Amino acid sequence: MLRRLDLCMNHARRVDRYRRIRFEPGLNVILGPNGTGKSTVLRAIATCRHCRRKEEGPTEYIFFDTGERVPQARGGSSRRNVTRMVLEARALFSSHGEIVQAAFSTIRVTPATCLLLDEPETAQDFEHLLALRKAMRNAVEHGAQIICATHEVLFWEGAHVTELRRRYRQRVIREFCRLKCLHSRAEG
Repeated sequence: MLRRLDLCMNHARRVDRYRRIRFEPGLNVILGPNGTGKSTVLRAIATCRHCRRKEEGPTEYIFFDTGERVPQARGGSSRRNVTRMVLEARALFSSHGEIVQAAFSTIRVTPATCLLLDEPETAQDFEHLLALRKAMRNAVEHGAQIICATHEVLFWEGAHVTELRRRYRQRVIREFCRLKCLHSRAEG
């Protein structure tokens, strides 16, 4: 489990506000407007040899990057290679939203698993967002740690939140509360 990330100089200059980021067990959400470094933090965790990680025990990172069709793994067993091949085959015939769902149903999580999710809400309809939220909670219940860069408010509940822009969450909530469409009666 990742407890702390000290960003190297290269990554630190691309992330607003933080040089050291602390993470908790369970669900961690990184918030901020576009360009504040949410994806950069995830890439630093997944791939940078110069960033320093403080971990509790062995940790296997699985990176769900919106730019890739299939999650990338670092650490772990050869079983991950088989899982990757299955997901690559599915990806040939699936949408991005479907492959994210398939990945969650295919990957076996353990307490050593740290899932890095880069805007998993991309290309997901509302029903799939609810299913994804449920899958994320299930992974956490099985001991996995999740670090998620997102704009999706459905993922905020019960999460340890790191804001890369001060009061960003407060501003988003305030704007959602002002939306008249959320206050109008649903048509039957």
